[in-house]
Parts: sequence; C-alpha cells; structure tokens
Amino acid sequence: MAYFLGRDVDLYITTESATAPSGGAAVSIDVSTHAKLTTSSSATSGSMIPQMAYEAAVSGAINDVTGVDLSISVSDEDVGPFLGKPQIMQKVELRKETVVSITRKKYNNFWDVIFNGPVDSDDFIAGDVADAKRMGARFGLQFSAADTAKIARGDVFMYDVGDLYAATNTCYGYRLHLVLKAYSATTTEEVFVVKNAAMTGHTVSLNADGVTEETLEFTSSVAPSPFVPTAAVGSDGWSDFSATTIAEL
Repeated sequence: MAYFLGRDVDLYITTESATAPSGGAAVSIDVSTHAKLTTSSSATSGSMIPQMAYEAAVSGAINDVTGVDLSISVSDEDVGPFLGKPQIMQKVELRKETVVSITRKKYNNFWDVIFNGPVDSDDFIAGDVADAKRMGARFGLQFSAADTAKIARGDVFMYDVGDLYAATNTCYGYRLHLVLKAYSATTTEEVFVVKNAAMTGHTVSLNADGVTEETLEFTSSVAPSPFVPTAAVGSDGWSDFSATTIAEL
C-alpha cells in the first residue's frame, strides 16, 4: 500500500474507450443532475470523464485532491492438502486487485451523481428502467447492438463488454492516470495507470466548521501498468492510452 499527498501527484480519469461515436463517449452530468454521455470536445477541466485519448484526458483532471491511497495486491486461494500428499498448503492467484481511494475537497455533486445516479434513460444501456433512477455511471461504457455508446449497467462481465469496432478490446470501467510529480525539473517520474476500474465506493465527510471532503474508491482486477512518460501531460506519449485487450483479463 502506498499513500500520496495531493501535492505529490496529479490525477486524471478517462473512460476505457478511445472511439468517438456520434453520441459521445464522455460521461458528464447536466443541469438536471443526470449522468449522461457527451463528446470530449465540450469538456472543461474537472467537469467530465472524457474518452481515452491523450489530448482529451487533461479535461478529466480530478482537482482539489488531498490524498491518494493506492493498494496493490492479489486475490488468492489456499489449495491443498490433497489425499496422499504431505500437508503442504499453497496459494493460487485468482486475479489482481488494485484499489485506489481518492480523498478530495467536495464542492459540487459531480461524483455523487456518477456513483448514485440517476442516469439519463436515453444514455443508459437498459433504457428507462428502475436502475436508471437509482444507480450511476459506476461501470463506465457499454456499446449496444446498434454500435452506440451507452452508460453500462454493470451486470455484464468485462470480457463481454467490447469496444466499438474492436471485438478484441474491452471498454469496461474507467482508467486512472496517477502522475507522480518529479522532484526536480530535469527528472521524469512515472505514471501509474490503473485499467478497467469500476467505481466501488463514495463517501462524504461532513464538518460543521471545516472543509467537507469526499472519498472516491475505484477497484480494478486488471494488472496495472507503470508507464514512463516521453512527453508532457496532454501530448502524445504522456501516459498509456492503449486499449485493454481481452487477453489481459
């Protein structure tokens, strides 16, 4: 587990889809506080979750971060002993387990709506159903049979959540880019990339005479990707924007 102060990292979030269908592949909220889809070209920093592209990702900055808790582990299972064998236990790795908890100063309801909903029924994969009114855009995008981007419901295994025009890729969840700040002007620190992360928690701490904070929790079962940037943030090569293939799951 590693803990970073907000001043030590810059944090960006994107969807897991690099395609740009006509309906948009960026998640935002509108004036009626519904989660909906739009285009990344209409983004302002911190107001939406843009599509996975190096130039659009800058508008997905998570601002006013006070701390980031990064937990890297695996989910495993004890196997054995077997009949006729010595009493030796061994652990078998089932999947990766990466959890990112972000604490930030709360000043709007953006993350409340992303986690709790409601979702605009026109942009929801299941249409106008009860789930559209009681859940948010926790699981990223899912493409419908008509090759149209929708906000996912979360009841489909990520293996089956394919990206548009690329059946070998998955667009499940969100991608987090943790940019470690360099300790000098001549050094280049790495970007820690968490792939296919679902939003699994959102809490708010209230304080009568202080700053109200919120904590966002993202969980991924896909192996993270430490990335050494070759360009400044916002330029080609500053982070890993390659789509997650089915083979990685």
